[in-house]
Amino acid sequence: MVFTPFTGVDNHRRCVTFAAGGLLRREDVPSYRWLFNRFLDVMGHAPQCITTDQDASMAIAILEAFPKTIHRLCMWHITNKITTKVDNELAKD
Repeated sequence: MVFTPFTGVDNHRRCVTFAAGGLLRREDVPSYRWLFNRFLDVMGHAPQCITTDQDASMAIAILEAFPKTIHRLCMWHITNKITTKVDNELAKD
């Protein structure tokens, strides 16, 4: 099972967990769609911005549930993927 917390930034620029999220059995579009629709039910509106890893199923569900929300990718995940993809090429020189 995958734990999906929702965190945000408060008016003091501190990270806070404001919704427990959920436990998903699968990381697929229907599961994320369900999760994001429950978020809308509880919070009453979509977030202005959402930052995630590069999960394709999540990206599709975000577009469907939060069409006006800015979707950004986590810098840690980008950096980690770059080092695994590029290091081998740079090591050849």
